[in-house]
Amino acid sequence: MLNLTVTEIAKITGAEAGAHPETAVRTLCALEEAHEGGICYLTSLEKADLLKDLKASALIVPEEAKGKELPFNGALLYAKNPEWAFILLMKYADAQKQKHTSGIHPTAVIGENVTLGANVSVGAYTVLEDGAAIGDNTVIFPQCYIGKNVTVGKNCYIYPQVVIREECVLKDYVILQAGAKIGSDGFGFTFHDGRHQKIPQIGNVVLGNDVEVQSNSCIDRAKISSTVIGDNTKIDNLVQVGHNVRVGMSSIMCAQVGVAGTTDIGNGVILAGQVGLAGHMTIGDRAQVGAQSGVMTSIPAGQTYFGYPAMPQREAFKQQAMLRKLPEMHKEFRAFKKQLEETKNLSFFGKIKKILGL
Repeated sequence: MLNLTVTEIAKITGAEAGAHPETAVRTLCALEEAHEGGICYLTSLEKADLLKDLKASALIVPEEAKGKELPFNGALLYAKNPEWAFILLMKYADAQKQKHTSGIHPTAVIGENVTLGANVSVGAYTVLEDGAAIGDNTVIFPQCYIGKNVTVGKNCYIYPQVVIREECVLKDYVILQAGAKIGSDGFGFTFHDGRHQKIPQIGNVVLGNDVEVQSNSCIDRAKISSTVIGDNTKIDNLVQVGHNVRVGMSSIMCAQVGVAGTTDIGNGVILAGQVGLAGHMTIGDRAQVGAQSGVMTSIPAGQTYFGYPAMPQREAFKQQAMLRKLPEMHKEFRAFKKQLEETKNLSFFGKIKKILGL
């Protein structure tokens, strides 16, 4: 429940309140599910027909709607970017919810020489090993494991059943969703004396500021030095990041992406769902890779690749178009081959007749 007036919402979102500024708003809602007491948003005036019979009490609309008639009788707010204004309101509403129990739960196990900043919360049955350091306002939910000498920055959220292995570093504002695993051993083996021999993985993982890793994703520690995830990078559910991978700032990896070891990924890269990257390659800044692509070689900055093996998207689409024509082409080829065989069996004069169409 919000219990805000339109005027108060304008202050939170930076929007400009229009008519009926004292209208009370209780809930957030979508246009398709609008109801009395709710607020929703319209991204474009081209969609104004969606407002007919809209039951919401308030609506955020683009600034260019000022002075124009809309088929809506409720309160209006004018924003440069209505969606972002609505997101700011969502952030406000979310911040009002108490998602955790404050303080240190009596069942939490706190090792020796652990440093806890101001206003840290540690949930039930969570373990903090010796030498761990947790920054101010960080929340660690129940059933988490924080290994020896792990450093966690300020204002982080670590949800249930997260594992952070020894020596790993999380900077500020990091979010680890339930079940994320940070710092497991990299998949490193060498074949020696007839057996796969394990190579010790003695590095760590470093997560930059404002990184989010979602549920059941794994980021392996480096063989030597660090596996690094840059500031503001977002990693979806069920993603595997191998050892010694380095990812730049503000990149996105969607669900089920797999990145093999020693791959360098630049800034602003987008890897769509189920993309696989072979190891020891470079993905340039702002490159994009389409869903289910298999990347075997490095990708230059700013390029969009797709397919298996991945190639420039335009080339991949041309090949896809050709593949769709294969059944028809095969049918034509067989007809031509049959005709050729028939021609071979004709006499010289018979061939002349066939050529002349006699």
